[in-house]
This record gives sequence, structure tokens and C-alpha cells, in this order.
Amino acid sequence: MTNNFATGVAGAALVIAVLALFVSLRDDNDPAPAQADVTTVAPGTTSAITARPVPTTASNTLTVSGTVPVVTAAPETTLAPTSTIATTDTADDLPGEPSEFGPAAGTQLGVVGVRHNSLLNVRDAPNGAIVATLNLRIGGQGDGVLQVRDPDADEVVASLGVDGLTATGRSRDLSTTTWLEIQAGPIFGWASGAYLAPLSPDIRLNVTGEVTSQLGRTPTSSTLTGLGNTIAGVFKSEEPPSDVAVSGAPGESGGVARITIDVVGLPDDSLRGYRLLITATSSGGSSGDDDTDAEPQTFTLQGVFATPLCYSERGVSDSGSCN
Repeated sequence: MTNNFATGVAGAALVIAVLALFVSLRDDNDPAPAQADVTTVAPGTTSAITARPVPTTASNTLTVSGTVPVVTAAPETTLAPTSTIATTDTADDLPGEPSEFGPAAGTQLGVVGVRHNSLLNVRDAPNGAIVATLNLRIGGQGDGVLQVRDPDADEVVASLGVDGLTATGRSRDLSTTTWLEIQAGPIFGWASGAYLAPLSPDIRLNVTGEVTSQLGRTPTSSTLTGLGNTIAGVFKSEEPPSDVAVSGAPGESGGVARITIDVVGLPDDSLRGYRLLITATSSGGSSGDDDTDAEPQTFTLQGVFATPLCYSERGVSDSGSCN
């Protein structure tokens, strides 16, 4: 097992843990490959996920330097629900077997590893009927809102912080998939554990120096997704292959471009991966349709800030490290 980042960094400040998944990072202009129980949707419409066994392997280490900027998550607001879905009454009604690795009741969870143009399904039982969908909208500073939607009316039932889901303490193993029961605002239901993890949204570890040191240069690219792909390559592992997803859409304001990428699946047994907020400066590019002599646009890395993504059964400490 290899981890490109761990081999180029000295010291240990943060232990990372892993879930093996495999999704390629693609340019936003390309059609996204299918994700299990996640539906990719066109702009202005809605969409929808399944998990895999958690490997237990040797840990990796990450040395961070510089300041640790703090970003406050969006305040949680709950809108008037269109309906309330009651939790399943008894375990006898559920498929599969109780999982040994589910989160404790009350554990706060976020949606991870889901593309920004997709929604995560919440079902009335593992592999059951869809009762809600979850839409993660990440802001320019890495903060964001998790929208809970009625799948039929496409109405927002509740708006939560990015870690606003609450585990009920029940989980079920179905073949290669572990399902977790969660409360999402007024909705109770089941979602794939492959796309749920504890995280501290106000923790941002400045790892810019480590990234440029590992690459041996300050990376540039003609696209933000291309730059993000380069940065994700520093963190992701080859075996098991990491899941890389653009969880926050590329955007630019005030001369600073931003993209958020989730890297999930590293050879460790405490932390599954990282949510990376990547900022860049841009130069060149056409200023209008008639500007045929303009230089191609170039994005140059400005900063990389990492939020640890933990296993649901391990949880996250106040410092942002996984228990």
C-alpha cells in the first residue's frame, strides 16, 4: 500500500483513516461516472447512494504547518416540513444484520465523497423507498449548507450545517454495503455509510507548504478541476484506490478561484480521508468574444486547507483529529 503524501512528509501531527473507494476526478464539462445510489442531475433538477467494507491497515501521518484558519459553518435553520418520516419500528423489519462498526447515537455526520451535482438518497429502510434526498452546497470559504429535500415535490424540507445529520445508533450490513439510520431535520431514514462521516467543519489545516514540497513546485493548470486533480494526487492512495470527488463546484470571485475536493479511501484505520479546500489565482484568458489574441487562462495554486474525514464509529475530537 502506498500513499504519495505520507511518503514525502516528515513527522506526525495527524493520524488518518480510510475507506477504499474508486471514483475518478473529471473535468466538470465531462459527464460524471455513476456512483452507487447517487444520482447525477442536470442544473436546476434533483438527483441521488451504497457502501463497502472498511479496511483496517497501517496508519499514515501528515505534518501540517502554518496557521489553522477557522471557518464557521453556516447556521442551522429548519424550514416547515412537508412531512415527517418515522423511524422503522423494529429490527425484524430490516434487511441485513446489525453492523459492528456503526456510529453511536447522537454522532454528528456529514455527506462526503458525493459530487456537487449529485444528491444522496435517504431511504425508509436499507435499499428501501426514497423518502428524502440530501444536497450539499459548499461555499467559497469551505462552509456550506446541507439541504434536505422532498424527493417528490423537490421542496427543501430543512437546511442544516454541513455536519447536521444525526446518527440514531442503528446500522445494518447488507452484503458489501453498510447502511446507517440518520435524522436529517424532520426526516428519519437510512443512507449509505460509504458517504457519511464525522467531520469538524470549522477545522481547516493549512497544508499548502507540504503540498508544494511534495510536488517540488507550485502547480498550475488551465482548469480548476485540473489543478484539483494534481492536488488530490498528493493525498490519494494507489492501493486501496481512493475515491476522489469534486464536492464543491469550481467558482471564482474577487480574483480568487476555489474548488472543494473530497479524497476518501487511504490505507489507515482511523481517518478515511480529507476534504480539501483549494484556492488559486487566475491569469490570462479572453476578456471578450473578440479577444482572439488573449493568453490561455492559467490557475496557480494559492492555498490548500484540509478537513479530516473520520470513520463514523471513531468520531472526531475537538481538535479535528479522529478518535
